[in-house]
Amino acid sequence: MLNPLKYLRIWNNEDCPCGSGKKYINCCKNKEPIPQQLSKKPPEVQVMEMMRKSMAKCCMHPDQEHCKGKIKDAHALQNNKIISLLAGSERHVYMLDPKKQPLLIPMNNGKTEMIIEISRISANQATTETCFCDLHDNIAFAIIEKGAPDFDELNEEMKFVYAYKAFIFEYYKQRMAIDIFRASFAKQPFAFKSLTMIGMYRMLQLKMREFEPIKEHFDREILAKKHGGIETCVVKIPEQIKFAVYAYIAPDYDLDGNKIKHTVKGVMHRLAVTVFPEESQSYILLSCLKSEKPIYEGLFKQLRSYSIDKIKFYMSMVLPLYSENMVLSPALWRSWDDETKMAYTFYANLNGPNAAVYSKCIGMGIRNAAKSRSSYDYSKRGKIDLFI
Repeated sequence: MLNPLKYLRIWNNEDCPCGSGKKYINCCKNKEPIPQQLSKKPPEVQVMEMMRKSMAKCCMHPDQEHCKGKIKDAHALQNNKIISLLAGSERHVYMLDPKKQPLLIPMNNGKTEMIIEISRISANQATTETCFCDLHDNIAFAIIEKGAPDFDELNEEMKFVYAYKAFIFEYYKQRMAIDIFRASFAKQPFAFKSLTMIGMYRMLQLKMREFEPIKEHFDREILAKKHGGIETCVVKIPEQIKFAVYAYIAPDYDLDGNKIKHTVKGVMHRLAVTVFPEESQSYILLSCLKSEKPIYEGLFKQLRSYSIDKIKFYMSMVLPLYSENMVLSPALWRSWDDETKMAYTFYANLNGPNAAVYSKCIGMGIRNAAKSRSSYDYSKRGKIDLFI
């Protein structure tokens, strides 16, 4: 049986968290701290702020030898199609702004909570990351971007590229997060020995171990000019929705509130999720490796057979919890009252144990609706209704 306490300290003979490749005992364990300006902010807040403003410029494409042009602000959701539809003539959308200074809220327990506000963001800047060179940004996503084509449910390459894009942008952020943690640890190893910081490091380590096999699959297929090994569930919404999102997540519950067993032998298996509007309809795409299909085939079957109203109910319950990358149209944001906007911002900032608690509450709500003695009216969604 695994001892969880094993992961709450840095051990002498493990690789040093600074990333040097040396053992911890021979590297940072006894290092003298580098003098620097004192900060009243706890280390975890300092690191999270750095993660939000210190993203390195690098190309995530596997064909590194042929990178060409500058590293650009690549859009995870297409500017000339998805974002422009949401922005309309106002040319801006609403989402979390990772470049904006977060609010630091002192709590009764002495800790500090960091809150990122929902901000008005230019369409040109929405969902951008510096993770592709000019050449590879153009060729890797041409099938879904060149000429802003409509989505084709029968086009396997399109489905592959949407899944890859949702995954690789999340992979890039995780890669940058662990690099920033390591750089911070190298400067002040003593400040990073708290249980909170070691827990953050272990989570980053675990995510990278889980993400790497997925990246290896995508890289092999791209270099071979193929687009196989991916299973995609497509849900068509018969109207233009007012939001979009990309994510690489493991939803805890299905449409009936049953627990999804997405973690096998300590490894979490996630879905690449993309939701976007088109001129007269919208799409929800959920993709996993074909080897992971047994985990999600029950959820996929539900999404292919349940009513649109029940799917909208489910998505309005689940997606706000993963709303770091959600883009809202001005019309949708303004349709919500102040209480709803505050609730959405709260959900968008949840992470770790707090997010797990609220996920259980959401699962209970979905389950209660499914088990209602009288037929539940799924057209009546909660306060945060994404499909107004």
